Amino acid sequence: MASAATQPRRRLSKEARRAKLLAAAEAVFAEAGYSGATMELVGARGGVTRSLLYEHFASIDELYLECHRAAREEMQRRLFEAVARAGPDLRDQLRAGLTSYFAYFNDHPQRFELLYGPGGPGGPLAEQSAELRFVAAEQISALFVAAAPDVARYEAVAGAHMVSGAAEQLARWWHRNPEISLETVVDGVMTVIWPGLQARLDDAKA
Repeated sequence: MASAATQPRRRLSKEARRAKLLAAAEAVFAEAGYSGATMELVGARGGVTRSLLYEHFASIDELYLECHRAAREEMQRRLFEAVARAGPDLRDQLRAGLTSYFAYFNDHPQRFELLYGPGGPGGPLAEQSAELRFVAAEQISALFVAAAPDVARYEAVAGAHMVSGAAEQLARWWHRNPEISLETVVDGVMTVIWPGLQARLDDAKA
């Protein structure tokens, strides 16, 4: 029987290799920013040659967008699951969604750097990143529309974008003030935002 030292290493599947390289790229972008990231750095972090990296990704721009998209999709998945568990009440949904959003960056600080940190791209790549951010807010707006059927759709969508923008800016502030607890951050958002939303819901039902 071969010893552990002499057993052949298992070859990673294409999907597993790609996931490993994306994780390596995420770490590089978080540490060096887009401007400081290179295919060589990603390859070294992922333990592969530059030529092998190019077999999976055509450019550093493609890697950046893939990392950006994956981080947002995971954030959205967690948020929607949290909202679904909260039940039909919009206030409970809002608190659950905000808690999930801030907890996500608390659990994955390097993804905060990837999405919101300095050294981001410019030009067309920045536009594509901004579009991913807009699409995410649009998806969240569907929750507002469903939970507030008495409010005009455009108002519900606008409210969702307002909350999304406020939460993003607060996440930037919290990143600089990590001593503040997650519960305190969420309570602060609810105190500022919820009274206005509740008043509009009451008016719509009157």
